[in-house]
Amino acid sequence: MTYLLILLILAIIISPLLWYRQSPRQKMITEMRRLASSRGLRVRLVHAPDAREGEGRLEYAGYTLLWAPDSSPSSFSRMEKWLLVRGTRRGDHSPWDGWQWLGHEANDRLLPVIGEVLAALPVNVTALEVNREGVAIVWQERGELADIDRIDARLKDLRRVIRPEEPLDRLAIG
Repeated sequence: MTYLLILLILAIIISPLLWYRQSPRQKMITEMRRLASSRGLRVRLVHAPDAREGEGRLEYAGYTLLWAPDSSPSSFSRMEKWLLVRGTRRGDHSPWDGWQWLGHEANDRLLPVIGEVLAALPVNVTALEVNREGVAIVWQERGELADIDRIDARLKDLRRVIRPEEPLDRLAIG
């Protein structure tokens, strides 16, 4: 009986410590965020991309590739302030199935690149946005570490088209 009592007391003492262990999903999210940060992506919790003011919880993650410090805004209109959201009934129709424009639409010059980016992103990405901070996606981080490399590469492709590191005239000549 004494051994049983000691075992019960030990179980009561140790059980709260086990609550602090990360689940496999939490470990994966931690690794994804660490990898994204090492690639230069800023990660933060955000509301659903189509949520209205004060609506919803911070249950999505926003991965943002910031503009290069020495880059200047594009001289073309509608290049840098637009939002595409998947699976919403709000907004305006876009050329891509299941995606809607919320707010402003992108410049027509970007449409081929946006199509390529959307096709290469993980299927659980719910938004693609370009704003004053940079180029971003919103998702619930359901995937693999390899998805971070795909996201990073596609966001860099889009950033390069919107704000080329070299002037467009020099790119065409070289």
